Amino acid sequence: MVARRRKCAARDPEDRIPSPLGYAEWISDYADSVPDPEALRVEVDTFMEAYDQKIAEEEAKAKEEEGVPDEEGWVKVTRRGRRPVLPRTEAASLRVLERERRKRSRKELLNFYAWQHRESKMEHLAQLRKKFEEDKQRIELLRAQRKFRPY
Repeated sequence: MVARRRKCAARDPEDRIPSPLGYAEWISDYADSVPDPEALRVEVDTFMEAYDQKIAEEEAKAKEEEGVPDEEGWVKVTRRGRRPVLPRTEAASLRVLERERRKRSRKELLNFYAWQHRESKMEHLAQLRKKFEEDKQRIELLRAQRKFRPY
């Protein structure tokens, strides 16, 4: 196996700095590829400041031009006066559908006919009787559990 060596710019063997080989070379390559977090933060901060300043200038320029006719008398129409658009997400569409369903249910007439009214009353009474029987059974069970058992 032939060892790989990097060429150095220096001609004198005493001035040569040995280059890393194997794992040491991979580690140094990786360390060189990872940016310094502080330098990266500074670079990002300066970019964002410049971007915010550019956006602010564009908004100020657009605000100045808004409603002012140009040399030919034309007025530039902008999007500022428009009302906000509904987002086209699944959650938003579900909210709209739910609202429409509630609106429709309010318009429906429940128990419009007399027989519907009678049936709903009878169903309600049947439900109350059923709950009453369940409660009676639960109370009997609780009474049975309260009996004194010394052993």
